[in-house]
Amino acid sequence: MPKTNDLEPSVGRGVGTSGATALQIKVLLLGLTLFLVLTLGFSGGAQAAPKGSAVATSAIAASRTASTGSTAARSPSPSSAPTIPAMPPDVQRILERGKLTVAVLGQDNAPFFMNAQGQLNGLDIQLAQALADQLGVSLDITRSAQTFDQVVDAVYGQKADLAISKISRTLKRAQRVRFSRPYLRMRQGLLVNRLQMAEQTQGRSIVETIRDLKGQVGVIKGSSYVGFLKQKFPQASIVEYPTWEEIVEAVVRGDILAAYRDELEIKKVVRTRPDVALQLQTIALTDTQDSLAVVLPWSSSHLLAFVDQYLDTLTAQYTVDTVLDEYAEYWATQRPQQP
Repeated sequence: MPKTNDLEPSVGRGVGTSGATALQIKVLLLGLTLFLVLTLGFSGGAQAAPKGSAVATSAIAASRTASTGSTAARSPSPSSAPTIPAMPPDVQRILERGKLTVAVLGQDNAPFFMNAQGQLNGLDIQLAQALADQLGVSLDITRSAQTFDQVVDAVYGQKADLAISKISRTLKRAQRVRFSRPYLRMRQGLLVNRLQMAEQTQGRSIVETIRDLKGQVGVIKGSSYVGFLKQKFPQASIVEYPTWEEIVEAVVRGDILAAYRDELEIKKVVRTRPDVALQLQTIALTDTQDSLAVVLPWSSSHLLAFVDQYLDTLTAQYTVDTVLDEYAEYWATQRPQQP
């Protein structure tokens, strides 16, 4: 019996020691497992971080921005940036509209613009059509203006994209609109009544008489020649007429001394009115120049460059004589029939 008692504690201590050891092992294993889980989890998070780094960075930046109130928080996103147009604004408007609106004087003025056989034609109309073709749009002609100054006003008021209407370049007009480079240069001229001029000459040369010109001189109302006459012949009396035809008839009748205009119009009278050649005398002023150009709004800088570029590409440079010859057939049909 005593031996049995001696054995029981011994067995009990052995079992207790073995259980404690197993428990310790389990604790160690559990700790090792937790360590591995935490280590692998942290490593996996570190590896996954680059995939979401932009988001994380943005979130952090946004948080910092919001806390500091910096301007970065108020900067627009790339999607809100304005779209850059494909063309400059002055050209873009024409392309979107699909037509080029050109202002032309309401009254015919051959060979620049005239209604021939029910169709508008002439040097200026051909130029306008060429510009529209180069832009790839249709041509829209507006002829509401009744004077040359009103044509310029239409462009200044942006009622037309440009004007091609035998408009002279002047400093006064250049204050309000832009001009292209000239497409035709002419001298200024006088169409005088021979009888009245002889009375003024009184033994002096024609050159001396012209330099000190007195008497009534007719010009078209609202044209650049109103200002030209004041500058060139300050002693002459200005008489304004609605049309050139009325001025020519006044000179033929002797109502006024002379008509003042460009040399093309002066020479055209002689070609188309041989019946009055004996009553009239033509005088070209060599020290003057009248340059015709395209008129554009002051804000249309790129359209101006486009027009100038086109004019530079023209192979044929117009002169008074070439224009007269080109439209000689037209004027032949306009001559009044002899009785």
